[in-house]
Amino acid sequence: MPSPSAKKPIIPAAGPSDFREYIDNGFFYVDKTGYLKPLFLGTNPRTLILRPRRFGKTMLMSALRYFLEMDYKNPGDASEQHLLFKGLKVIEDQEFCKRCMGQYPVISLSFKDVEGGDYEEAYAMLADLIFELVSGFDWLLESKKLKPWEKRDLEMLLDYPALRKPENQDYIKRSLKVLSSLLYKHTGKLPVLLADEYDVPLQKAALGGYYKKMIKVIRGMLAAVVKDNPKVCKVIMTGCLRASKESIFTGMNNVTVNSVLTQNNILAPAFGFTAQETHEMLKRVGLAGLYDKAQKWYDGYSIDKQEIFCPWDVASYVYAITQPGPDKPEAIEPQSYWNDTGDSRIITEFLPDLSAEDADRMQELLDGKDVKLQVSESLSYKEFDQHLSEHFWSILVFTGYLTLAKRGSGGVHEFRIPNAEIRQCFRANILAYYRPNEHGRFSGKANAVVKALLTGDSGSIAGPLNELLRGFVSVRDSATRAPKENFYQGFMDGLFAAAGGSLVSEYSSNRESGDGYADITFKSFDENTGVVIELKLAAKDQARKKLSEEALSQIVAKDYTSKLRDDGVTRIFAYGIAFCKRLCTVSFQEIPG
Repeated sequence: MPSPSAKKPIIPAAGPSDFREYIDNGFFYVDKTGYLKPLFLGTNPRTLILRPRRFGKTMLMSALRYFLEMDYKNPGDASEQHLLFKGLKVIEDQEFCKRCMGQYPVISLSFKDVEGGDYEEAYAMLADLIFELVSGFDWLLESKKLKPWEKRDLEMLLDYPALRKPENQDYIKRSLKVLSSLLYKHTGKLPVLLADEYDVPLQKAALGGYYKKMIKVIRGMLAAVVKDNPKVCKVIMTGCLRASKESIFTGMNNVTVNSVLTQNNILAPAFGFTAQETHEMLKRVGLAGLYDKAQKWYDGYSIDKQEIFCPWDVASYVYAITQPGPDKPEAIEPQSYWNDTGDSRIITEFLPDLSAEDADRMQELLDGKDVKLQVSESLSYKEFDQHLSEHFWSILVFTGYLTLAKRGSGGVHEFRIPNAEIRQCFRANILAYYRPNEHGRFSGKANAVVKALLTGDSGSIAGPLNELLRGFVSVRDSATRAPKENFYQGFMDGLFAAAGGSLVSEYSSNRESGDGYADITFKSFDENTGVVIELKLAAKDQARKKLSEEALSQIVAKDYTSKLRDDGVTRIFAYGIAFCKRLCTVSFQEIPG
């Protein structure tokens, strides 16, 4: 770790997740090694750590591996660890270092890249992961402490072509148990298993439609080594979600979960940056004055009352403002780095099925409010396609889109969007859903509505609009106290944006025409037909019909169609639309051009 007097600490653009590589390259390291002892000794023998992505899970797991892993050629020699961890906090705990440093065989693997468009592709990536892992222990084939039949188990795992065949999935299922057993027999010490991002293959499989096949392999592999396996002394797994209903943890009551909702959490500051760590990083690069900006954009996570920054974003921001260039560092504004590192389908897959209440909650969150939500710490990926409301909010909490604001009871707590970056991510992902795309449900219904408006088919408008309204979130600017009418104006703007430019031209909101400003005007693509829409907001459902008629009368009375007539449009349709919550009523009149 660079000394405090170092003038120019090296901040990598996208730092490696391997601890040794990070230290060897002299990168600025926020010292988390003081948490290796509570992570290893202060947790149960079977521990699952759940944190959002880009929260430093992989880095700390890597540091733990290098700290614990023995020198297989010279057992008991920890000289390499003493050099690697020199000057870091963990070295100060001499008793822990003497007891654990370099004393264990370690099996370490990360599932973060196990994905594919179909099961066969994902399985091949899983086989590649296991082959690479086992290849690092091929020296066991020379061990005099292993029997020939035990070595044959290892040789099977080193048969690369056979390992990649899905019909040989039993090889994969037995791989970690076999490896742990052989390491124990060779070294005489119980191994440690570190499994990072264990749930990525399940998430990708659920979204890709091959969940049932993938769960059998992952469950078989992890359960074999975690459940009732006396040949490992410690199992630490990390991920975003606890998939307990998948039966990975069935019967393993000794698995302890440490999540963002865990109370009395000794590991709360271990993942992510604390306020003090963030301030120190900015101070070291001479930019302590930018702390408030970093706090607004990347802070806001609350884990057992600890204030936590997203480390990936802080490091990316510091890297950006320390690069040479014509602009002053203070002129470089924070931006979103986190949203580009994950799969936003977690949000968009659920949007079409949001209830009116869910959409209202989403809007309140975007407006900066705290919202009460039912959250479950035990999720089932196989039920993703059911798009249950409880699952949606639980996923947002555990993947970092929301954070705890106030603890409640019975799984019901108050949550909020943690910072400006995540609020921007919400807007970007939600708006992306409403833009036209070849698979978008919104764009298909939007096209139908626009076509009905252009043909005077008033009876085919309210139905599709009501369907779309049930899942719509306006994403209005929370910095303004926008009137409720803006919700529906935003809804209509989103609808026409989704319909694209192939149906309409010269779409405008609040355009001056006649004796006032029409809410919406547009022409058909060939400019032969014009449409004018006036929107109203009803306090009660019973008032919708009357207000829609008043809106239509307003179009006529204030001559909102005059601009279209001046443009030579010969056929004009006028619509008064009155909304109440997630329902609308449409009144219609054709006006001569």
